[in-house]
Amino acid sequence: MKKKTLIIGGCLVLLLLGGIGVWNKLCSTTKVAFINFQTLQMGSLSKANDNSFIKLSELSPEEFDRLTDYDMVFVNGMGLRIVEEQRMQLQQAADKGIPIYTSMATNPANNICNLDSTRQKQIRAYLSNGGKRNYRSLLSYIRKEIDGKLISSPEPEKVIEKASDILYHAGVKNPEEEMEFVTVSEYEKFLHENGLYKEGAHKIVVTGQMADATDLIAALEKTGYTVYPVSSMRRFQTFLEEINPDAVINMAHGRLGDQVVDYLTAKNILLFSPLTINSLVEEWENDPMGMNGGFLSQSVVTPEIDGAIRPFALFAQYTDNEGIRHSFAIPERLETFVKTVDNYLSLKEKPNSEKRVAIYYYKGAGQNALTAGGMEVAPSLFNLLTRLKQEGYKVEGLPANSKELERMIQAQGAVFGAYAEGAFSEFMKTGKPALISKEEYETWIKQSLRPEKYAEVVAANGEFPGEYMTTPDGKLGVAHVQFGNVVLLPQNAAGKGDNSFKVVHGTNAAPPHTYIASYLWMQHGFKADALIHFGTHGSLEFTPKKQVALCSNDWPDRLVGTVPHFYIYSIGNVGEAMMAKRRSYATLQSYLPPPFMESSVRGIYRELNEKIKIYNNKLGNCNCNDPEHATPKDTRTTEDLQRASLAVKAATVKLGIHRELGLDSLLNVPYTEEDILRIENFAEELATEKITGQLYTMGVPYEAERITSSLYAMATEPIAYSLLALDKLRGKADERTRKHRTLFTQQYLNPAHELVTRVIANPSIVSNELICRTAGITPQELETAHAIDAERNAPKGMMAMMMAGGKGSSKMNASRGKNKKEYSKEEVEKALAILEVERTVKNVGNYKNELQMSPEKELRSIINSLNGGYTIPSPGGDPIANPNTLPTGRNLYAINAEATPSESAWEKGIQLANQTINEYRRRHNDSIPRKVSYTLWSSEFIETGGATIAQVLYMLGVEPIRDAFGRVSDLRLIPSAELGRPRIDVVVQTSGQLRDLAASRLFLINRAVEMAANAKGDNYENLVAASVVEAERTLTDKGLSPKDAREMSTFRVFGGVNGGYGTGIQGMVQAGDRWENESEIADVYLNNMGAYYGNEKNWEAFRQFAFEAALTRTDVVIQPRQSNTWGALSLDHVYEFMGGMNLAVRNVTGKDPDAYFSDYRNRNNMRVQELKESIGIESRTTILNPAYIKEKMKGESSSASGFAEIVTNTYGWNVMKPAVIDKELWEDIYDVYVNDRFQLGVKEYFEKQNPAALEEMSAVMLETIRKGMWKASEAQITELTKLHTELVNKYRPSCSGFVCDNAKLREFIASKADAPTASQYKKNIATIREAQVDGDNKGVVMKKEEMNQPTEGQTNTLSNIAVGVAVVLVVLALVIFIRRRKKI
Repeated sequence: MKKKTLIIGGCLVLLLLGGIGVWNKLCSTTKVAFINFQTLQMGSLSKANDNSFIKLSELSPEEFDRLTDYDMVFVNGMGLRIVEEQRMQLQQAADKGIPIYTSMATNPANNICNLDSTRQKQIRAYLSNGGKRNYRSLLSYIRKEIDGKLISSPEPEKVIEKASDILYHAGVKNPEEEMEFVTVSEYEKFLHENGLYKEGAHKIVVTGQMADATDLIAALEKTGYTVYPVSSMRRFQTFLEEINPDAVINMAHGRLGDQVVDYLTAKNILLFSPLTINSLVEEWENDPMGMNGGFLSQSVVTPEIDGAIRPFALFAQYTDNEGIRHSFAIPERLETFVKTVDNYLSLKEKPNSEKRVAIYYYKGAGQNALTAGGMEVAPSLFNLLTRLKQEGYKVEGLPANSKELERMIQAQGAVFGAYAEGAFSEFMKTGKPALISKEEYETWIKQSLRPEKYAEVVAANGEFPGEYMTTPDGKLGVAHVQFGNVVLLPQNAAGKGDNSFKVVHGTNAAPPHTYIASYLWMQHGFKADALIHFGTHGSLEFTPKKQVALCSNDWPDRLVGTVPHFYIYSIGNVGEAMMAKRRSYATLQSYLPPPFMESSVRGIYRELNEKIKIYNNKLGNCNCNDPEHATPKDTRTTEDLQRASLAVKAATVKLGIHRELGLDSLLNVPYTEEDILRIENFAEELATEKITGQLYTMGVPYEAERITSSLYAMATEPIAYSLLALDKLRGKADERTRKHRTLFTQQYLNPAHELVTRVIANPSIVSNELICRTAGITPQELETAHAIDAERNAPKGMMAMMMAGGKGSSKMNASRGKNKKEYSKEEVEKALAILEVERTVKNVGNYKNELQMSPEKELRSIINSLNGGYTIPSPGGDPIANPNTLPTGRNLYAINAEATPSESAWEKGIQLANQTINEYRRRHNDSIPRKVSYTLWSSEFIETGGATIAQVLYMLGVEPIRDAFGRVSDLRLIPSAELGRPRIDVVVQTSGQLRDLAASRLFLINRAVEMAANAKGDNYENLVAASVVEAERTLTDKGLSPKDAREMSTFRVFGGVNGGYGTGIQGMVQAGDRWENESEIADVYLNNMGAYYGNEKNWEAFRQFAFEAALTRTDVVIQPRQSNTWGALSLDHVYEFMGGMNLAVRNVTGKDPDAYFSDYRNRNNMRVQELKESIGIESRTTILNPAYIKEKMKGESSSASGFAEIVTNTYGWNVMKPAVIDKELWEDIYDVYVNDRFQLGVKEYFEKQNPAALEEMSAVMLETIRKGMWKASEAQITELTKLHTELVNKYRPSCSGFVCDNAKLREFIASKADAPTASQYKKNIATIREAQVDGDNKGVVMKKEEMNQPTEGQTNTLSNIAVGVAVVLVVLALVIFIRRRKKI
């Protein structure tokens, strides 16, 4: 019995196990994994799945160890990025019999599929046709035919072939129903039958396949629009023409194309590009990046080339009960987006007389001028207001001219430093600010901000109204100047600072109430129909926090609201323009830079040039390098040569050029041949240097003479260098021509100049015959050049397949099989040189027309935008380097970061890296630099295609690898033998603008450092590995654990903490009474720029000592310079970044590093130039050049401010790198601007146009003296003091930080003046700084300098009994936060 029971039990167990086995084999759940599928498609598959026995899952490459848990694996190979280990896991799963289907593999190595051709064909048909029924049948097919299950395995339907070009709509009665229409007439019939066609309403096309647009379509229809959802690749243009829409909304993932751009331009209709976030809502809101990498390129960058506007995050991912992600519109943001579209389209309908326009401008504190990059602001603003009035806008009370307008702005639209208590107290009484009550403010806050966001404001600034621009009865003032329906507003300080210039890590302080109130008043009080930011640039786009794809917790998103936004932006600053575009949703309106001209200084150096010519003639007759075979004649010639060299030296020392070139001044020791060649080239560069002329005034064409000089700047050098390149290929350009700039000028530049002169005079002479004659080629060679260029620019790889239609692999294989002609490097170089000559000569007339017409086109474009029209897209940058930026009045776009460094940028990077090494060797006895520091700036990145990043990679001995789309997503170590030198370490500081544009490139650099550090078997010492060891030792010495030190030892990419955009040290540098030793500034710099940006895991992390350790062993600091519109002296950001890095390195290593520019300004002659030499060129051709000064003096107050900025930046360099600023430069500045060396009426000019600028200049010079950086004579100090106090007493303090907020400088100035003058001076300063005390408003006003050393026991809450009143915390916020003029 017992045995029988056991047998029965055993049988039951076997039966149970067998049943389980049968169940698992034939009846269990079919588990299907999807890898790299778009969220929209996954959501559609999930919705189609009504079978509880089929389980869908998304699998990331990091989860490939679970592949064998699934019964079927789908892989979308398009853009799939997996490492070799993950690829092997996928292949091993296929080898084990897990069914795997891969489609659209852009990397052939990822094309892993183990299904037979029949099954592949069936699956491909279901997937490609799509739709709920096909997807449901696909899943049934998988369960029944591939997984072999019997239970709940319905017979799959046949593939329902669907048209690929359709209009669609959710069912009206059944929203789950998918309605599809192949013609517009069919769709409109559906709309009419269901009451969805609104007669006379605006028509909106919705396209793109990145998210479920159902909610967007419904919201637009509810608002009153007729909506046309289109899914089409081939017939999209046809649909547009049939529909004739008023706007297009593209849920973009790539371009619509040039044909669509032409259509949008012709029809003048807007293209919106709401963003689809590739992550869960909560993850995105907490992500400081917002969006990066390929998704950023496809969703933001490429649509901008189509002219798309408003990159507003609208769709994000939500998870269903099965864990599958779906992409839907975010309800809160959907309402905002639809209202935004409505506001833009309303501009088409609303009469101009009823439109309300708010215009924000930037100006310095107090009486300082309005400023914008390269623009004369007041007359430009006046011209725009005049044009608005002419177009029917209600512009009431507009003054008669720009000077009167500027006076009104100074009175009613002023900006004050927080130290100017008296000035803004007076302003609140007389400046007619708009007053906002607490009730109004709180109502607007509720409409615009989440409660937690406003809590941040209160935490940072206290309760409304705060401490600035307030009235005794608790109201907040908004400075403005109103002309009927147009209001002008100043850009207020966007941040609140304190006397510590260090940025606190992990905090993103909210803007003060004044800043927020200005924009909320614009939205809700003034009720603006359109918002304009006038000129490059303000601060809105730099407020915290997310870098792109902003959410409702990001300040620009909230402060712009739903108001159409237009930003008048310099064409030369495309990098920062992208921040305005992407972070404040601005449609850019580009404007011209100042015109260009030659320096006109050749005459100043004529004597030197003559002596150099004599030396070169004698050098040609001398057998000086072979003394053993020298004849008596040779001996005499050698003596003559030495005398000629001494003559050159005497002239050089007299001019002070030896200081810029680092040469000695011993007049009895001849210069070497190499020394004299450097002097010759320096003098020739001075003579041919391109400088900017009078600041540009919007609406006013350049003077005829300046149009001509700008044409020479645009056309002469491209022709000359191309002709030199052709002669090099022919062996006709000897070594002397290559070395001597004077010979290049004579043989190539002057003839090119003459040719351009002829073409300007008579454009009809341009022909192919002229091109061939100029280039010395035959017509056949010209045709060959075109053929080579066409071949080089033809789409390749996967891009070619996609453009061919993307129908399977046969076309791909066919294209791969074609025998394309290979051209040699010499043939390509020849073709490029020929085409450069042709392109330039044939376009001289076009350039002229575009320069003449651009001012009018700018105004027309602004008016058109205010009428709801489309702004044509355009590249940006220096028009001298890239004339394609013309005409202006267009919407700037950038480049695809994923494709950088471009192939041409890689070649440039190699060239410049080698030049850097050679220059260092020349200066340091043939030794090689151990580490090179690079600054990454956004405009250079865009304009060069990533040439500085190429330099970084090549220094490390790493090269880019391109995928089938031309994207750089991988790297390769260059073999040591091929590299031919040691791997050189790097450290990179990135501007916030570059970080936002190209985060993936920073990750690439980080990978390159790690690869180089781990390189084995090199033929040379690995300097990267040695530097990592040194950094690790430094970190452990600082007290870090070995584990942390090891991790941080390879950190090389750093930038602003808290996602900041600047270094935060300019205010400190200029506040000379707040620091005594440069090490204090270095400490702040290391703190503020110490956030790590090398990978996503540690993105924005601040690790103490990491930046300091990375700077060890740094020998060279490199700064990119890609624009002819600025230099080291004219742009403050250069001393901020390059100077700040130099100062930090000096304080970390104890050695002043070499400092070089990577000069990209001439695309045909990129080079490395030492900083001091560059400053010498710039100072001699600009601020000390009478031609330059006279040209700038044609301008008004903004031009005068330009002089002051150069002097301030000279002071900045004196602080950051004293070796590059000699006392003689200060002597010259004093002589030109105080003594009026050239008798130009300098003082009279400043007093007429902008006394505040001369106040600033004299204050800066006096501070330079006070700090001991310039040993001026007593007579000079007396004269400067006299000038400064006279200006202050006559015109009131300006009141900049130098003039009004430096207690030690004020004391110094007063001590150097006579008693009556000093007394009046102090009284005038006090009037600005100290508020009048009346009534109950009594108390002590504590100034910044009185708060430098707070006591240790000071608490956060100050007793009213102890103090008497609340202490007003005064700050440098204006200087620190928004003094961001011009370009990075």
